[in-house]
Amino acid sequence: MEIDEFPIGQTLTAVSIIEYKEDGSERLSLDKVQLVFQDTTVTLLPISDTDEVEILLETATVPDVADTPFWCKSLIGKKLMTVWVCDNDQGYRDQVIFAFEYLHPSITFVAECSSLLVFLCEPVCRVKSVTDLQYSQVF
Repeated sequence: MEIDEFPIGQTLTAVSIIEYKEDGSERLSLDKVQLVFQDTTVTLLPISDTDEVEILLETATVPDVADTPFWCKSLIGKKLMTVWVCDNDQGYRDQVIFAFEYLHPSITFVAECSSLLVFLCEPVCRVKSVTDLQYSQVF
C-alpha cells in the first residue's frame, strides 16, 4: 500500500470501534477500528490467521463524534500528517502508526492474538530523579 493512498492532510472527524470480547484481560482489544476523515474512512481489521492488520480505504461514512472513544477524542479535529505501515522480521504487516498534527507518532494499532491493541504515543520528558517516575503496567 502506498503512503499516498492514506488521507494525508485531512482532518479526523470520528473514530468507531468494535471491541474484541474474548480476551478477558484488562487490555482493550479491538475487532475493528474505523478512522473517519473528511473524504475517506480508514478501517483496520485483525487477520486472525497471521496476526496482521488489514487496511481498507473507503469513501467516508457519516461520522458520529459522540461514539468516539474517550482515549482518542484528543485526535478529533487534527490533520493526519503521516502513516507508518510496519512489517515484522517475517514480513507480516502487524503494526500501523498514525501521526496527527505533528510528524511524530500519535496512536499505534498492533495486531496481536487475533485482535488489535491500541497504544497512545507520548514524548518522553526529562525527570530530575528516578523517584519522579510513575509506572503503570497492565498485562
